[in-house]
Amino acid sequence: MNLQQLQYFLTSARKGSLTKAAEELYTSQPHVSQVIRSLEQELGVPLFHRTGTGISLTRQGQDIRYYAENTLKNASIIQEVCQESREQSLKLAVNSSSWLAYLGGEYFLDHMEDGINFRYTECRTEEMLGLLQNQNYDLGFLFVPVNKMTALEHMIRRRHIEYRQLLSSDLVVHSGPESPYYGKSLLEPEDLDRCSCIQMEDDFFSVEDLLMTHKDFYSGRRRLRKVVRTNSNHLMIRMLQQTDLCNIGSYWMRGGYGDRRFSISVVNGFQGMVSFGYLSPAGKSLSREAEEFLDRLRTRLEEDRSRNSL
Repeated sequence: MNLQQLQYFLTSARKGSLTKAAEELYTSQPHVSQVIRSLEQELGVPLFHRTGTGISLTRQGQDIRYYAENTLKNASIIQEVCQESREQSLKLAVNSSSWLAYLGGEYFLDHMEDGINFRYTECRTEEMLGLLQNQNYDLGFLFVPVNKMTALEHMIRRRHIEYRQLLSSDLVVHSGPESPYYGKSLLEPEDLDRCSCIQMEDDFFSVEDLLMTHKDFYSGRRRLRKVVRTNSNHLMIRMLQQTDLCNIGSYWMRGGYGDRRFSISVVNGFQGMVSFGYLSPAGKSLSREAEEFLDRLRTRLEEDRSRNSL
């Protein structure tokens, strides 16, 4: 059995005609018929009912069709993987972040003429761990509340993944001109009682959950009103610009998509409570492209810290 036989079989099944299948495959009808018959002889079962008006799948053909489709799909994936291994490639998995998306796009534009194969996927932390565990991705970038660092270390150790911190950050409130928090450099936890928020989809490592370590939020005396849940940074930016909603988050680099009319307010008592860093497969050397992207990111982080200290 070979891939050509499966391709001819699936095309014939989809077209319901050997003649129409031959036209699509740029070959002759007798050749398609010969290939199909050789596959039937090899499998020992008839795949089609043949009539004067066309063909239809037998029961055995219907069962085999599913597996044939998966076989061709997997063969295509294998070819893509082999092609990527011969090319420059960089595959990043990230927690939703507009400024990381900006840096990713900038990196691709700088290497587009080199023919780089670039993949950028925003996902929750649990999905990111799966992508790194299977070594499908080079790097994963995430924000981790410090009170859940032990849980992360346990989860990555058994998956043979390493975490390296790039910076320690604060729990902050992002707000736009319509928000009552706009322009305030420091907020107390009690200021956030019943504030209206737009937050990313729930994640075990969601940084806003740090507020649950505060006695008033833990007891339920105070709470956040999560008015909007989304996996879209674009929607979040629009909402912060145009409504009084705020976002409880962490570090946001100035420059690029960070150049918005946003105010960033530190939540008092939660300074240095968020770790930002990257995941990579343990014991595996990073590719040249991954190292280059990390160097670029570290440079931008240092430049941003220098700007903010002026």
